[in-house]
Amino acid sequence: MNDFLLVLAGGAVSLVTSATVTWLQGRYARRAEARAASRTATRQLTSLLIAQRDAPESASSRTALAEAELLAATITARRPREAVQEVIRLLRESSLPELEQLSGVPAARARQILCDHGLAVLGAHLRGDRLPQPPETLRDMRSVENEALNIRAGGAASSEDESNGFLPPEDPLSAGAPEIPSRKVRSRPRTTRKSTAKSPDLLD
Repeated sequence: MNDFLLVLAGGAVSLVTSATVTWLQGRYARRAEARAASRTATRQLTSLLIAQRDAPESASSRTALAEAELLAATITARRPREAVQEVIRLLRESSLPELEQLSGVPAARARQILCDHGLAVLGAHLRGDRLPQPPETLRDMRSVENEALNIRAGGAASSEDESNGFLPPEDPLSAGAPEIPSRKVRSRPRTTRKSTAKSPDLLD
């Protein structure tokens, strides 16, 4: 009986050990695959940012930025991923006239600075170094980004209403509508009754 219990216990221990080893091996394999995919995405992002920085102003591609955004999502480290995603977002919005006016940075200059900062972030991530601080231009664009988008959204909404023919109703007085004369009602004169005062009785 004791030998049978020992055999069962040994089999259970072997089964648990085998399952644990298999799970750990799969976990390490998935981590290795994620790190390899992150390195590949980082290299591809580096090539895309270099192409965006060196491209002429009229050759800025929205498709390349969309691809860069997808690649940035595969970076496993949180801080480099968020920094690169911010760079890509500002690159997409750098050509907005509202953002140029509020930040005081031309679109071509902003694109060069943003691409250089993105390349510095990716290089530090590959080397395992500390991430660089964002430049002053990026901080200025970040501070006025929401305001520029709100102005952009308001202008787009007003232009859409005008194109659809939704105009505010006109005031009839301002449009020169004839004024309707009001009729005066004559009031009748009120007649007052004179109260006759009674004379006191004459004494004989």
